[in-house]
Parts: sequence; C-alpha cells; structure tokens
Amino acid sequence: MTTTIFLNGKADNLGPYEAIPSVQLASDGYYWFLYRYFECANLERHADDLIDLYGGRVIEGYQLYRLRFELLQALEDIQHKSDQWVVLTGWNGERAEIDKEIWQSVEKFRMTELVRALLKLVDGVSDSLQLVSSGD
Repeated sequence: MTTTIFLNGKADNLGPYEAIPSVQLASDGYYWFLYRYFECANLERHADDLIDLYGGRVIEGYQLYRLRFELLQALEDIQHKSDQWVVLTGWNGERAEIDKEIWQSVEKFRMTELVRALLKLVDGVSDSLQLVSSGD
C-alpha cells in the first residue's frame, strides 16, 4: 500500500514533471502522522481520502490551498516534537481495541524533510502543472 504524489503536465502530451521529485508514502508512521492534516485539508470528506494509499486524484484549486495550509501546520507541530516519537498506525485483528494497537516510531528530521518535499510539490503547481496523488 503506497501512494505517489507528483507533478504532472496538464496537457495530454506532457508526462510527469521530474524537476521536482515525487514523494512516495507508505502505510507507516509517517503517512499516519500526516493523515490528520490531509483530512483537515480534505474539502470532500464524503468522497475519498485526499491522499489515499489505494486511489488517486488531482488536487487543485482551493483544495490545494488547504493542503498547503495544513502542511505548514504539520511542519509547525513537528517542531514541538522530540527527535523521535511513536504514531498509532492501526490495530491487530478486526476490531480496534487498546491491547491491539500498532505503534511505529518516526524521526523528526525525516518527517520534516517529508513535509518540505510535499510543500515543494504543492508550490510547483502552475498553469501547466497539476498535483496528482496516485495510490496502488
């Protein structure tokens, strides 16, 4: 379960824009820490997740503005964390129960770099480039 966030040309003959590197997210502590910020930016809560490990979408317009705002908030929140912390990533079994929680460790430096890379992609959107999230 992964998703790739990348810039893509809006015209059919333009492919992925590789000057700004894509970001790949997996079902780990880094994705699940950022998930709440992605969902706060999601203006279409009744539809799919904004950045989904299984699906894909173009992120544009006001939705893109909200994502940038939330990523900046995440960056600020990360600065108040210790060098390493744990994130709830799921549960063992079919039911969510306290004794079945799965926690994964994340590193402040890596999380900061991840958010900065996502912000570069968001800031790279232009009249000819769009932000795409594509999960598998």
